[in-house]
Amino acid sequence: MKGGESIHGEPSPWQSIETAPKDGTVIQAEIPGHGSDNLIWWLEGLVDSDCNDCGGWAFVEDQEPPGCWTDGICWASNEDGVASVQPVRWRPTGLILRSKVMGWNYRPEQ
Repeated sequence: MKGGESIHGEPSPWQSIETAPKDGTVIQAEIPGHGSDNLIWWLEGLVDSDCNDCGGWAFVEDQEPPGCWTDGICWASNEDGVASVQPVRWRPTGLILRSKVMGWNYRPEQ
């Protein structure tokens, strides 16, 4: 089964980004002006410009993020003080990404 496909080999339906998992699951996301082949995941443990703990959508691989995403992360307010373009839809990829102290660990969804 390829990313974005259902168990029957058909594309999984797109869902609103508000329903996307924030547990280390890699998703395929549609980002306005940036297409729909973006592989992202919710990253916790970030600190915003006001020194508050926060989380944000982050690119998983070496994909070119939108210019308004600072360091490949979608911020409420980026380094220029402008809101990043938010993903609007998602669908499953079949991957789970677990953050490690100094690296990444990919494993297929069970």
